[in-house]
Amino acid sequence: MAQQTDRPVSTESQQIAVDAILDRANLALQRNKFAEAQKIIVSAEEIATDSAIFARTQIVHTKYYSFIGQLDKAASNIKKLEQIIPKDSPSYLDLMLVKAAVNIKKKEFVEANEALKTINILLVNNPERSNVIQAEYLKADLLLHTSNFEEAINVYKRILPELKEEKLFYFEAKAAFNLSLSYYKQNAIEDANTSLDDAMAKATSFGFTGIELDCYDLKYNIEKTLGNYELALEYLVRYNRVRETAGLSLAGQMSNPEILGTIENLQSENNMLKAKTEEQTSELKGREMYSILLFVLLTLLSLLTMSLFKNNKLRARSNQALEGKNSALIDERDRAQDAAKIKADFLSTITHELRTPMYAVTGLTHLLLETEPRDDQKDHLETLQSSGEYLLSLIDNILDFNKLEANKVQLESIPFDLKKRVEDITVSLGNQAKDQLNNLNLEFDKSIPSRIKGDPVKISQILINLVGNAIKFTKNGNIWIRVNQVKQIDDKCLIHFEVEDNGKGISEEKQQDIFNNFTQEGSSTTREYGGTGLGLAIVKNLIELMGSKVELDSKIGRGSVFSFDLWFELPDSNKFYEENSTKGYDHFKEVEEYPEYKKPVRSNSNAEIKPEPKINEENKESTTTPVAPSTQDSSPENTEDKPRSNNDVIAIKQATPKDLIAKKILIVEDNKINQMITRKILEGKNFDCEIANNGIEALGKIKENQYDLVLMDIHMPGMDGKQCTREVRKFDRELPIIALTAVTLDESEKEFYEIGFDDIIPKPFKMNEFFEKIQKAFTNYQIY
Repeated sequence: MAQQTDRPVSTESQQIAVDAILDRANLALQRNKFAEAQKIIVSAEEIATDSAIFARTQIVHTKYYSFIGQLDKAASNIKKLEQIIPKDSPSYLDLMLVKAAVNIKKKEFVEANEALKTINILLVNNPERSNVIQAEYLKADLLLHTSNFEEAINVYKRILPELKEEKLFYFEAKAAFNLSLSYYKQNAIEDANTSLDDAMAKATSFGFTGIELDCYDLKYNIEKTLGNYELALEYLVRYNRVRETAGLSLAGQMSNPEILGTIENLQSENNMLKAKTEEQTSELKGREMYSILLFVLLTLLSLLTMSLFKNNKLRARSNQALEGKNSALIDERDRAQDAAKIKADFLSTITHELRTPMYAVTGLTHLLLETEPRDDQKDHLETLQSSGEYLLSLIDNILDFNKLEANKVQLESIPFDLKKRVEDITVSLGNQAKDQLNNLNLEFDKSIPSRIKGDPVKISQILINLVGNAIKFTKNGNIWIRVNQVKQIDDKCLIHFEVEDNGKGISEEKQQDIFNNFTQEGSSTTREYGGTGLGLAIVKNLIELMGSKVELDSKIGRGSVFSFDLWFELPDSNKFYEENSTKGYDHFKEVEEYPEYKKPVRSNSNAEIKPEPKINEENKESTTTPVAPSTQDSSPENTEDKPRSNNDVIAIKQATPKDLIAKKILIVEDNKINQMITRKILEGKNFDCEIANNGIEALGKIKENQYDLVLMDIHMPGMDGKQCTREVRKFDRELPIIALTAVTLDESEKEFYEIGFDDIIPKPFKMNEFFEKIQKAFTNYQIY
């Protein structure tokens, strides 16, 4: 009875001990510690008296031969083990995994494929996740070695997250390296470098010296291919240093016949000892031998238990320390988040409050310039106007920067005319370019669809910052804006944007820093050119928000080229638009954007309607400042049954004082200074104006009187501009209402259009933009 109860315990304990030792051997092999691995495997073989357990040690011994390059010996071992190990045992699956790997190394691809088929059959009955993923890894390895790089890449990319989840760190690092090698074979150098850096980090972290050496070798080849010979030499030096440090010359010694003979002698002696032990064990039938063996096994189990207990105790202490540190980090994170919120709220509030006095500065300056001042007074007023515009630009940059930091920027996806957008930017920056004696050139690819779907405001913001930056650092030179289509796939197109100048250029050591917040090339640059260093930081963040990145190519004295690629969707309305629309169609006029609120248009019944101008386009346009939005030829031939855009109607005739005095505008504003300035600006153009001090008063006036336009301030006591507009839209959907707002952190343009506003004028006003948007409401007249 004692013998019957002892035997199962002995086998189970033996299995636990051998598995633990073999895990150490596998780790030593993965770290290229071959001599240590061999000793560990031999010790496992000495303990393994059970034939099934001994077979498991032989599978790891076969792995050892594969690692040191003795593939014939590995193959010989596999043939022997295939006859010994039952096909329905888990060990047979392990053997097949080793066999497939050895066949791939020996370039016996047909045999490797057969082994993989056998593995897939075995996995049906033993679908352990780690084995399934290893089989997928071997499949990708076979695809790589048979030059099926595309398929290999797809498999590696799919299994990498699963290898990480299963904590198969060696296979994860090896898969990352093989993915990089597959990219390299296809000349996808950038992707190869990215995956290779990941593989190198994992190999270095876990001490997988063989994979680390492979990474340095591939880095050497990549840099040599690119012509970076100094960098290639550096990786070669690192390769040799790691090889010497790891003592990998031992791997070469493993193939030395003398050493191999010694190893074989030791193995034969070990086998003889095992045979004698088995004979002695079979001869000893007494309980004394079994008691000794049981005592030895119980001693081993006790030692393992004590070791596990100590490890658990140390782990519990470490967990307590980590919990304390984690709690402290959470407190620090919360304090940092609170501080960031306070900073964001402060910047949002202060920039909003600065706009009210800035409106007085810019508005009064405009009014004084309209009074025909003396030449000396005019110079002072123009300087004041320029300074006000600069300060306004600074406020806008701070607000944009604050929105990006607070993650308040949301991308829109609406149809718009990219060509019109870029041309408008070129025209608006024309005078600034002339002041620096620069020529501003536009090259636009005609193959770009007439309508694309994206965020036109963010595109404008990016290009204005890049072109403005080029103008600032270029004098008496040229600036090029290039927009080209790279490719079009189904309902999407990839467009390449490029802004080039031949100005002073940027030094290599400063090219990365200039994209940081509040950073310029140097203090002398700040003193000479001014600015806050936020423009390029905003550009970088916006482009990354759109899923791309900005590239910079610059050298001192040659100039700079900023470029980026963006994907855009193609709306279904492109064909109709190309056949029926005219130039100058802006996205704010597109009813598709906000279909629940159609834009009302009130036109003068006495207006003279002339035929729509015909548009003439070339394949690519290159113009010099100032750039007109389009070249038009007033021909009556194609005027029948064509829709008319607002800009075409606006340009029909110049408004006379008599025309404009009949236009009645309601100014809804609670600030007395802003009331006075806005009223005087409009009355200077012969408009008839009335004032409402808040939303409640405005609502009463709109119900009692007929107005042609309402200029609605947003932030007012009692009833704000948003609520007032909602109430007006309940009974009048045709009255044009334009929002006057100093946009805050929590406001977005889309919200205004959804409420029912027809347009937005940010405060303080830029006069050209102010009158341009008012004239859209009076579509029959051009305001001068």
